Parts: sequence; C-alpha cells; structure tokens
Amino acid sequence: MFACISLAPALGAVAPSSVRIAFVPMDDRPATEQFPQATAAICGAQLVVPPHELLGHFTEAGDTGALGRWLADLDTTSLSALVVSADMLAYGGLVASRTAATPLEDARERVQELARFHDAHPALPIYVFGTIMRLTPTETPKSEAYLEPLAAYARAAGAVLPGADQIAELARVRAQIPDAAFWDYIGARARDVETDESLITLAEQGSLRWLAITQDDAGYPDGLQIDDQRRLGAAIEQLGVRDRVLMSAGADEMGMIAVTRAIEDATGWHPRVRVVYSGPRAPSITDPLEDVPVGRTIENLARALAAQGDADKPDFSLYVLAPSTPPDNRGAFFRLLTTQLAADAPIAVADLTFIDDDLSEERLAFETLRARGVATRPLAFASWNTTANSAGTALAAGSCAALAAHFGLDTAGARQKFLFDRYVDDYAYRLLVRPQLNAELRQAGIDTYALGPHNEQAESMMRARLWPIAVDLFDDTFAPQGWRQSELSMYLPWQRTFEVRIEAHLAREGEH
Repeated sequence: MFACISLAPALGAVAPSSVRIAFVPMDDRPATEQFPQATAAICGAQLVVPPHELLGHFTEAGDTGALGRWLADLDTTSLSALVVSADMLAYGGLVASRTAATPLEDARERVQELARFHDAHPALPIYVFGTIMRLTPTETPKSEAYLEPLAAYARAAGAVLPGADQIAELARVRAQIPDAAFWDYIGARARDVETDESLITLAEQGSLRWLAITQDDAGYPDGLQIDDQRRLGAAIEQLGVRDRVLMSAGADEMGMIAVTRAIEDATGWHPRVRVVYSGPRAPSITDPLEDVPVGRTIENLARALAAQGDADKPDFSLYVLAPSTPPDNRGAFFRLLTTQLAADAPIAVADLTFIDDDLSEERLAFETLRARGVATRPLAFASWNTTANSAGTALAAGSCAALAAHFGLDTAGARQKFLFDRYVDDYAYRLLVRPQLNAELRQAGIDTYALGPHNEQAESMMRARLWPIAVDLFDDTFAPQGWRQSELSMYLPWQRTFEVRIEAHLAREGEH
C-alpha cells in the first residue's frame, strides 16, 4: 500500500545545542504546535515558530498570506533547517485542508513559495510534511448529519470495478448528502492530491531535502483515499524520488518526526533503536484508524527518522504495549520493562491499548510504572488517538533524548516536563476525566465537539477534576525524585473536549 523506504540521512557537523530550526506547524493544537517544541527542547535544539495567531484554529483557517511573508522575512543566518506543514502553508491548517475553500491555483502558488525559498537559500535544507485527506471531513454540528452517508459514498466510490449493487448504493447515499457539502468534499479531495503531486515534483527538482505524505485517519481498507495513495505512489515511482519521499500512516505526529529528523541531520547522528513488543501478535494488529499493521506504521516512522535498527547495541528501545496482549505475555513485558527502567536503561514507551477501548487495560501501563516507582524513568511515554500518533511521539522524544545523551547535554528538565504532560493528558485526562466530563456535558445538551458559549463552563468542570489528579500525580511521582513544579495551567484549546493543553514548568530542587 505504501512506499516503504529508508530516507538517506544527511551529514551534519554541529551539536544539537547549536541547532536552530524555523518551524511552521500544521495548526495550533498541542500535538502539532506544542509537542514539536517540547521534543526539540529534549534534543537541546531551538525552534523558531510563527506567531500563534497566524496558525489554523479548528474551523478557522490560518493566515497563509502572513505566513508566506513570515517565511520571506526569516533571518536564515543562524538557521540549520526549515520544517513546514504543507497543509498549513497551502490551506491554513489540517481542518482547512478538508474543505474546498482554497482554490487549487492558490494552493499550488503557496507551495511554490518553498521553491522560491530554496532558490534564495540553497544551502538551507527544507523538510515538508503533508497529508492525504481522510475518508470524511471534520465533524462539526453542521456536518454530523451527513458524515455517515458521505463515508458510505466515499467507500463505495473507491471500488475498482463497481457492480450494479455498488452503483445503486452510490445513488442511495448520494441522495442523503447536500449538494454543497458533496461538491465541497469532492473538490477538496481532488485539490489536495494535486497539491501533494506538486510537492513530489518539488522533491524531484531538489527544492525539498525530505518529504513525508501521510494518510490521515485511514480507518478503512477501501475508499477514495486508497485511489489517492495509488496515484501519489505512482508519481513517486515515475519521478524516481523514493529516496526523498515517504508515504505512511499518520498526521499529527509528523511535526515532531520532521523536526527531530532535521535536528538529527544537522548533527550528523541518528540513533539506533530496538523495538520490543508486548506479544508475538502485536506487530500484526491493525489500528481501526489506520489501514496498515502496527508493525508497518512503526517501521515507517523509524525510517522517517533514519533510525537504525540494532537489537544488540541500541541507543534506546521502544517498548510497545499492544491491546489484548495475553496475560502471561503482558506480565513478562511489564517485568522486563520495569526491571530495565530501574537499571536506567534508555526506554521510550508507546501504549497502544486505546485501540480496543478497554478502560481497565488502558490504565495498566502508567499505573504499573507508578506502582513500581519507575514512572519518571522512561525517555518518553505516549498513548493517544492512533498508533502513528503515539508511536511517533514516543519515537521522536526518545530519539531526542538519545541525541542529547550522545552529545553530553543535560536536558532532563525538558524530558521530565514532557513526560509529566503526557501522563496528565494521555492518562489522567483521556481515561479518568474526559469520559465523565463528556457524559455530564451531553446530559446537559451541550455538544462536546462544539462547546461555543459553554466553553468556560466546560473548562471549569475539567479543571475541577483534572487539577487535583495532576497535582497528586506530580507529588507522588516526580517530587520524590527531586523535581518541583512552579507553574501548572490547563485549558481546552479548540473549544471542544477532545484535547487538553497542559502548561507546566518543572525544575530540580534549587534550580530556577
């Protein structure tokens, strides 16, 4: 389905503390704007990011014109690389990429800014990540009425040789979709794939050092997105750019992956990573939101980072907890994990138990680490949304921690801050707070995906539940290890309950 490649690492010659990267995020969500900055800090590098108000904010597109001017005005004298979300540059963000509001001509002209930037600064490498549109657009109060028939249409329309039954089904579900919504969807999908083809051409022309085009929330083994994948894969083959262009599952984590890859290339060092699964079936499990097995997703993410596989002498290991791991395998996995962490082995943890949506199973990873006194030991921890999201987060942060260690940098404060953030978000909020919060809001007739005037009320309810859990988590887990916390805030950044933004400052006792 996807082109599986190992993008050749570039050679650099500086320590990560000297690396400074200009970064255009996908939008202003924590995962896409905040997390890449957190992982860069773990590396010891610095990101230069556009003003927050220029970025896409839920259904409000970012200011692409102002972003273009920001790029043109960049002082590149001390930059090591430019990392750009094509969705932000072309359309104003990921959600904006799912609507036809931006004409194809405008999108193409905006991505051509990358070629002009390269011509003006040929020695500065450019890293770009874009997406293949998912099966359906963003759920809003307006779209939720027709998303189900639109998904059914997109799946049936993706058939290679539709029969009479499929043609009849297409006509039936098409009648349930408003004309404006249908043509907006068809237009957005057609424009997006042509824009992605323009990016592949830029890679072939040498304007881009590295390009990743990832499938956003596949979710189905059939549908119009499969046609897009085939078309883009053919373009990659035709232009001979398999060494520069990656196709894989994922989306939100790619800012972290691209930033980390750029930092590694700038230093000329790429970590060796070993992947340890919780059971023999784990690599073959398929996430319902992806159309390739877990093992393939993780393999592609590692290749995007040019991470070298090394079972004997890894710079760090990625421990992957898969859903429905048999009890004996799970027990052995946790014994090995906690024993290795207690011995200070460099380990990042990706907990994928959310795939089966079993709350008791999902709580095991963090609660086991906490109970055995090793919760502050992982290089990284992630457990949210999709396999690519979680594994990509853990791989990027783990790679940055390994990079800092290789160059003798002490970035433990940044690592512990991000670890605390992930525990509060992926464990406390997602598992302990959000289900009850959603239930109470829905009982009151409030749409949890569009809080609107109820946002302040929802944030107050969220804080009342999450704050004491977060404080207890810190006092019980991080404080005994000599860490103190001088700042903690939390809010709902997109006026919906799907994600929470955590702002925390951690320092060792005696540090400012």
